[in-house]
Amino acid sequence: MDEAKRETPKYYPILDLLKIIAALLVITIHIFPEGSTPASIGLDQSVPVLLGESFVYAILRPAVPIFFLISSFLLFRKIQLEPAKRWQAVGTFCLRLLFLYLFWYVVGLPLTIKDIASFASQGDTYQLIRYAVITLWKGAPRGYWFLVALALGVLIVSLCRSKRSFVAISIIAGILYAYGCLNAAYFGLFALKEDPFSKAFFAVGNYMELSFCILQGLLFVVFGRLFAIHGPFQIKGNLVWTILSFFLMMGELFFTLCQGICLYPDAYFTLPIFLFFFMNQMLQINIKNERFAARVKQLRKAASFSYLFHIQFFVYLHWVLDSLNCNVFREQYALLVIPYIVCVLLSVGLQWLFERLSKYRYLRFLMYSF
Repeated sequence: MDEAKRETPKYYPILDLLKIIAALLVITIHIFPEGSTPASIGLDQSVPVLLGESFVYAILRPAVPIFFLISSFLLFRKIQLEPAKRWQAVGTFCLRLLFLYLFWYVVGLPLTIKDIASFASQGDTYQLIRYAVITLWKGAPRGYWFLVALALGVLIVSLCRSKRSFVAISIIAGILYAYGCLNAAYFGLFALKEDPFSKAFFAVGNYMELSFCILQGLLFVVFGRLFAIHGPFQIKGNLVWTILSFFLMMGELFFTLCQGICLYPDAYFTLPIFLFFFMNQMLQINIKNERFAARVKQLRKAASFSYLFHIQFFVYLHWVLDSLNCNVFREQYALLVIPYIVCVLLSVGLQWLFERLSKYRYLRFLMYSF
């Protein structure tokens, strides 16, 4: 019998803890009202501020890829233990993501209709088509693109049955990631040039908003399978490499911010390097405290729900406040800590409610939210 088949499933409390932290970081990313930038906040674009932004972005931006990495790692780890149920596991996983996408798309549909009606009334055909296209695949305002990207990435990587095909898809994922980075962090390099390549590159990025989407998510799904099959890797000085790669990210972010080419700091070339060493380090941590593991497992459910819930919460909050002309958060950003705390507390309560509602036959899909 194959050794993988004899292996018993292993629970990783550290991964649940990472999900909790990552969810809180993702909420931080989305807390600012639409259209807010460092310039609109009034920050002085000096070197100390740029250093601070570089440090903050280096902490915040790995949050979404961490979810890709952990989710794909756990899935492919399960497949390793039960290879006969490979496509059953993949199919169930992707269908759950589809249910989540449809549910939260419907929740955000009133805002989508409002925005489309606004563009239509203004006769802005370009913005109308662009918004409709982006909204369709991103999943309503603010977007649930990560559900589509994760499902598609898992499906593609699952098709790789041989080492050769896996190597091939890894190379393709690396190329797509590089292109995605150019469409995100280095988007500004092509904005003002008139040559056909730059104009085409800018047009595609501007029309489709290819910032962190499917192009870059695939690489972290590849990482997830790589760790599920071969990890953790015994790399001498792995912790040192993790720290060094983090500062390497900071350096790249500082460079893009200084040069004014970092329009959307969603991804950067050094991010995969950091996440590889970071994930490798995390998988070597073995938490044996059962009480802690049980507690963190429950909190992970609320954190996973908050990942989905907070997007619509902030969009609707700012929509209502803007409609009433009393959105104090656009002027007093320090007050954003209030809706942040409210959002987290609501997530805990609603996750508890969803968990109980999911016991009813026609509401079972709600369990996919956590």
